[in-house]
Amino acid sequence: MASHSPLAPGSISRATISFLLSLYPHTIREFYRAKLIAKSTPKAGAKPSSKQSTATRKNEGTIEAEVEAFLKLDKLRYEMIPAAVKDRARVAAGTDTTGKEAAKRPSKKVKVSKNGDGSPLSGSFLEKDEIVNLMDWKLKHGSHRPALMGMIRSNPDSLVKSTTTTAFSQLQDALSNTGGEPFPSTPLETLTGPLRGVGPATASLFLSIAPCHGPSDATYSMSINAAPFFSDELFNWLCLDKYPHDFPNSSSGGGGGGDGGQISKGKPPATKETKIKYNMKEYRELWEAVRELRGRINQIPDQEEGLGEGGDGSFSVLDIERVAFVIGHLEVSGYEERMEEASAMGVLDGGKVDDDLGGAPVGANTETKAVNLGRGKRKRG
Repeated sequence: MASHSPLAPGSISRATISFLLSLYPHTIREFYRAKLIAKSTPKAGAKPSSKQSTATRKNEGTIEAEVEAFLKLDKLRYEMIPAAVKDRARVAAGTDTTGKEAAKRPSKKVKVSKNGDGSPLSGSFLEKDEIVNLMDWKLKHGSHRPALMGMIRSNPDSLVKSTTTTAFSQLQDALSNTGGEPFPSTPLETLTGPLRGVGPATASLFLSIAPCHGPSDATYSMSINAAPFFSDELFNWLCLDKYPHDFPNSSSGGGGGGDGGQISKGKPPATKETKIKYNMKEYRELWEAVRELRGRINQIPDQEEGLGEGGDGSFSVLDIERVAFVIGHLEVSGYEERMEEASAMGVLDGGKVDDDLGGAPVGANTETKAVNLGRGKRKRG
């Protein structure tokens, strides 16, 4: 039986996605702060030594600084590096970057890199310091694995540039081939072969930076086939059905009973022990799930423009990735507080639908108005 949760991938609304996206800046900040606090707190039952107490006090004094540093890294991942790569693609294509679109991006001098033989690189690519920053961002989101960072740092800059140039070009070729297979198996293999420390998940992170568009879609990263990052939160939500199926102000019926944790149609139940293997088979499954979700939500008519990253009402793969992160860390997202704020302002009336909103589900009405409550406060992640 299909899940009735408003977070179910098969039925999540554009209003819900926009609302969750507005919670991302708060969620990512609180997530990393909680992670640092947990790391600096002695384990239960352990007798703290004087050195441990000093270290804990030191950590307490530097947590905010570390959080701010991480938020800058997050901005690099979602804004600065994609903008720099996009500029390189424009320079290589000989197109003008002036105008309104260029004004929206952070100003940065674009340098034209060269191959080992001195010839200029054609197309977009990543620099070595950028893949180091991306790996740093990835590890701080998940488990700390210093060996991976060491391997990433060992890759020569020329190899990073040439390999990512080839992979990005292969990705665009795959997305432009309407009659072929859009799944980017070739660029993934191009990245995981010569580059040390790069598996399918990290390769997908690099590909998610690539500026690409479909045959009839000139908007940056708006292609239905654009590459998603193989993140835990995104895979758990779309492929393992691991998300809150019952939470406050859900549109599920039953007075708080929700759907009893029912799973989406056609998917086996996932357990806490379900392990993600991070292989090509799983990434193909994620690719199709993201493609299906974006194909549905970006075709649904919307009453307001500019909900997504593109400013045209479309949601990019980066938007969906951040929404998945909020869903995966709903406990620190401020979701309940925002819904209580909506209730206090009269959006909710004893669980009944407002008369002027017709017969739409309570959850949908609440989400739409909650989005409006947050407008003007939203910051880019």
